[in-house]
Formats: sequence, structure tokens, C-alpha cells
Amino acid sequence: MQSGLVSAFLPLTLAVGVVGVLSFYLRQPWESFLKGIFSGVSKITIAVLILLLIGALVGVWIQGGIIPTLVFYGLQVISPSFFLPTTFVVCLIMSLVTGSSFGTIGTAGVALIGVQAGLGIGAPITAGAILSGAYFGDKMSPLSDTTNIAAAIGEADLFRHIRSMMYTTIPAAVVTFFLLWIVGGASGPIEDIQLNQMLDGLNRGWNIHIFHFIPLLLMLIMALKKVPTLLLLFINVIFGAIWAMIFQRISLAQVFVVATVGFKSKTGVQSVDQVLNRGGMTSMQEVVILVLIAGALGGALHATGVLEALVKGMLRWIRRTGTLIAVVLVSCYIFILFTGNQALTLILVGQMFLPAFKQRRIDSTVLTRSLEDSATLSAPLVPWSVAGGFCSQMLGVPTVKYLPYVWFAFAVPVFSLLLGYTGIAVWKAANDGAEEKSS
Repeated sequence: MQSGLVSAFLPLTLAVGVVGVLSFYLRQPWESFLKGIFSGVSKITIAVLILLLIGALVGVWIQGGIIPTLVFYGLQVISPSFFLPTTFVVCLIMSLVTGSSFGTIGTAGVALIGVQAGLGIGAPITAGAILSGAYFGDKMSPLSDTTNIAAAIGEADLFRHIRSMMYTTIPAAVVTFFLLWIVGGASGPIEDIQLNQMLDGLNRGWNIHIFHFIPLLLMLIMALKKVPTLLLLFINVIFGAIWAMIFQRISLAQVFVVATVGFKSKTGVQSVDQVLNRGGMTSMQEVVILVLIAGALGGALHATGVLEALVKGMLRWIRRTGTLIAVVLVSCYIFILFTGNQALTLILVGQMFLPAFKQRRIDSTVLTRSLEDSATLSAPLVPWSVAGGFCSQMLGVPTVKYLPYVWFAFAVPVFSLLLGYTGIAVWKAANDGAEEKSS
């Protein structure tokens, strides 16, 4: 049980009640409040299914030897001294190719957490490197749902939106890489006894083989072919189950059990068992509850119009473009704290600020970039958010512990504000669609 997730249940539920009382006090139709809750919950139905399928995928991929094989070879190939920058780059590439931060965290992320256990590197900072790389792709990949949502809300071309984000994302990624390079990884020599114990434990628990990279390649190919996320995950769960039965000689009944309740590692090596005791749809139950409550709160807030009124009030005193961008960033942070849902935050904040950008003739890609610079990257930093709950559950590290190490999420908004106040990469919206520099 992730106590950080459970402790958020009651405050969020009470917050829904407070919004209901406020709605009643303002004499708004009670049906509008209820419809807002239902609308908010319905918007995250797909997210719930994705979470359940990822839980099943992690379980069968551990049972099938796929994730243990990644850990096994990672322990031997990755240099302990440069483990953290390597982790960042591996997750960056995988998330950029797949467009899925959750998929990257649930597969490569779990494997890399296993590698750090064998190398004696801290789990919180490793989680920070994993999330920094994973959310680079979530932000920049044309296959990412958040990237497409932000572009659509801002009525911007997808690839112009991505080009706009390069101005803040690439410099932040470079800064993050060099910070991780300076930290490196293991500060001292790795004990051969500890490493060999973990390798022996992996060999005893699974039939380790290089062929186990094939399911990972299949998932990457399907992502490049733009297979819908739900279908991609479903196919890979089925393929992983078949893989486990063939290579690990597991019965179909055992596969069903692991997909449902997760894998229980019993190699006798504590570092192996601690990392690979995870997965299964039931492991997502706390995250799912959190998602449902957050969806209800977001829908209720939208129905009552509380936050929209607050934003309209702020727009009255905004004069400079840099200040407008700063307010967009802050608004996203406020919304993600209240709703715990990055997609909902992108949609609501984008809808509220788009008229202001049009009125000032600022290119909409500046707005869409600002939305992703804040909402997309802050989601895993909020313990009661969908992303925060998922990352904590998958990596086995509480959100509050890995939060200080997700350096990428802190570096991007710094560059976003820098560009906003200097006018660099802030374009005027032209009638012919061309980009003109804003003063």
C-alpha cells in the first residue's frame, strides 16, 4: 500500500463535498453539479483501462522473463559510474519512440530500478532520472496523447507545436543530462559478491535469454505504427502471456493469476525479490480510486466555474506577454493540484487562455508550449494525481521522495519564463500563418 496515495483519498473526497456546498450556496442547479461529476469521471475512463492493462503487462512481463532479462543485461552492460545519465537517455529515447511515459516507466523504468538495486544507487534519484527521460517523450513525441491534446486545444498544427516546445525542452534536457552526468551513479566500486548474488538470483528465477528483447521490440514497432494505446497494451499483454507459457513453462491459469494480482518473486535474493514483486491489475486499485476521485473533483470545479472566474480576474491586470505566460504556468499548477489530471488541466486552462492569446495576436503555439511546460511535467510530482500515483506504484518510491530529483520538470518552466520575458521564440500570430517575433 502506498500510504501517500491513501492519505490523499479523504482530502480529495472532502474537496468534492466543499465544491458541492459552494455550488448550493451560489444557488446553482444541483443537477449541474452532479453532471459535472459524471462528466469528470467519464473523461478518465480510458485512463483507468490503460492503468489496469499496464498493471497486467508488468505482471506478465516479469513472469515471462522480459523485465528480469533487461535487469540482467543492464547490470552487466551499464557503467555504474554513469548510470544516471544513461538511465535518462534510455527512457528519453523509449518515450520519444513510443509516446508513452507510462509505458516507458512500467517497462524500462521498472527494469532500471532493478539495476540500481544491484549497483547500490539510490532509488529516489534513479526514479528522478527515469521520470525526467520518460516525460521528455511524453511532451515531445507526436505519438503522445498530451502532445496531441495541447495542440488541438490551441488550434495549432501538431508539428509547429512540437517545434515551439524545442525552445524550452531541449535546453532543459541538456541541463538535466549534465547534472546527472556530474552526479554520475555509484560513488564507489561495486561489490562483486552483491552483483553476482543478484545475477544468480535472476538466473534461478527465470530462463534468461536475449530472445526476451523481442516483446519489447514488438511494442516499439507497434508504437511507431501508431497503434492505439489500448490496443497496443492489450496485444502486448496477450503476447507476454504466450511468451511466459513458452519460455518459462507457465500454465495459462498461472498467467491469469499474475496478470490479476501481480508477480511474487521468490528467488531468495532480497534485492531481486524486492524489485520484481510487482505488477497485476489489483496493484492499480489505489491509483484507480485516486483517478476517479480526481476526475469527480475536476468535473465539479468545471461545472461550478470557480477556477474559470479566478482566471478571468487575473487577466484584467496582465500587461506583458511574459506575465501572461507566467499566469498560464501557475494556472496549470493550480489545476493539477486540484484535479490531479493532466489532460483535464490542459483542456481547461487551454480553453480559458486561448481567447487572451488571440486577442493579443500571440501565436497559439506559445500557449500550447506553456501548457505542456507546466501541466504535462508537473503531473508526476503531485502525489494524488494520476501520474504521481502510477509512478510511485510502479517504481516503489513515494512521490515526495523522488520529487526533488525530477530536475527536468523544474528546468523546463525556467526556460519558458526566460523566453516569455525576453521575447525570444514568442511569435505574433499572422493572418497567413507565418510566425513573427513578438516584441
